[in-house]
Amino acid sequence: MAPWWLTCSTAVLLLLVHVGPVVTQSCSSGYPGTHGIPGTHGPNGLDGTKGEKGDPGEAGQPVRGQKGLTGMRGPPGRPGLKGDLGLPGPPGNTGRSGEKGRPFNTANEQKSFFSYKRVSTDQPEADTAIDFNTEILPDLGPQFKGESLTNGTYISTIKGIYFFSYHISAKSRVCLKLMKGTDIHTSLCDAADGFLVTSGSAMLELEVGDTVSLESTRYNNIVTSPSTSHTFTGFLIFPTA
Repeated sequence: MAPWWLTCSTAVLLLLVHVGPVVTQSCSSGYPGTHGIPGTHGPNGLDGTKGEKGDPGEAGQPVRGQKGLTGMRGPPGRPGLKGDLGLPGPPGNTGRSGEKGRPFNTANEQKSFFSYKRVSTDQPEADTAIDFNTEILPDLGPQFKGESLTNGTYISTIKGIYFFSYHISAKSRVCLKLMKGTDIHTSLCDAADGFLVTSGSAMLELEVGDTVSLESTRYNNIVTSPSTSHTFTGFLIFPTA
């Protein structure tokens, strides 16, 4: 049997070869065991205290991206409120001169007119043309002379639009008819306490040869004093031929 010291020396040498340096123990203790199985993780620890505020970071540089594609056109918006009135604009450019007009010659102008008064002490007959027998402007030259009336009736010599008016003095009441040929164009009745002056006017379109007159009716009391005048006037406004 080997001596005990040889046995201890051999065991120590083998242990140094396989596990490296170890704390020198008494040869009387057993061999070191293998590492055990790692244990499970323990519970999380408590939160630490809040740290101090850090230093500000460096300012970042803005980075501009590339321009995107144009989007689709949206629907029209609602009309806005009416704006304030703008300032007047500058004057426009002067327009072109018009064409030179034709010379005016009064001799070539068509004209037709009359203006008569009635001077009579006789009461006019009903439904008959009142005879206006005296010109109001008898002293006009031949080139300005008006048309003559035939028994108080005007006979048209120019086709056109005419204007007619009359003034009649009466007592209490009067009724008159403006006649175009045998047709009543307008009729007028007037009444008052005492004397009155009634008047009327109308525009007529006449053909050559048409007649215009003023007639009374049986419902009238026309004044027949020589100092009272009744007038009947008419003139061509413009020819239509």
